[in-house]
Amino acid sequence: MPEHSINVIRLIASNETDPAARQAAAVHFKNIIKHGWPADSDSDRGTGIVISQADRLAIKSHIVQLMCTVPHAIQLQCSEAVALIAAHDFPQAWDHLLPDLIVQLQPQDAQDLSIVQGVLLTCNSIFKRFRYTQRSDALYQVILYVLNKFQQPLLTLFQTMAQGIDAASADVGHLKARFACMNSMMKIYYSLIYQDLPEYFEDHMPEWMGGFAKLLEYANPALVDEDEEIGHEEFLMHMSSPPVSPKAP
Repeated sequence: MPEHSINVIRLIASNETDPAARQAAAVHFKNIIKHGWPADSDSDRGTGIVISQADRLAIKSHIVQLMCTVPHAIQLQCSEAVALIAAHDFPQAWDHLLPDLIVQLQPQDAQDLSIVQGVLLTCNSIFKRFRYTQRSDALYQVILYVLNKFQQPLLTLFQTMAQGIDAASADVGHLKARFACMNSMMKIYYSLIYQDLPEYFEDHMPEWMGGFAKLLEYANPALVDEDEEIGHEEFLMHMSSPPVSPKAP
């Protein structure tokens, strides 16, 4: 149905809509993207889902802003939808995606951190494919494109988040939001250096390693939960360690 996906987006974006209905619409939208975006996919033929070119352009024009203005649970669904589209269109057919995401990585207050978390989750979903894609000139071209636009804003945000940890030590909610952002940034860092260590990261190794050391050494009694099976310090050490991967020597 023409404009069906656009009407679903309007429902998701409406603050006057029942929250449960918005959540259901977000899940439905993600499934539309999953089955309808890869138009040439044999596995998705017969689903009856057709997304017109006009709808595709409209979705890519508005989905980042939508993701940044909805509640967290809906934000997660929108983030997955962005990653699904990016798997097919980024960067050749979606060159404004990265600039649209980067402009949102400038937190001013606690409310903005939820936006930053959503953007970082999306970036992590997009970039983690760099870890498991066979090396090729095409892959390196995409990585270079990402690095040229993203490496400096990522480091700036990482330093800003690290510097703000001490100032937020008494605000547990704000502190946890900062650590969530740092967690996503460490995953992104790993994806961007997986194939090779970029020159920019090598040149700024002291800044990155200083931030990682701060996380490993950080302790705050306010974050200790006796009911948790893993302590805060152990959690940070676990998240800063790269996952085991099939990378060849």
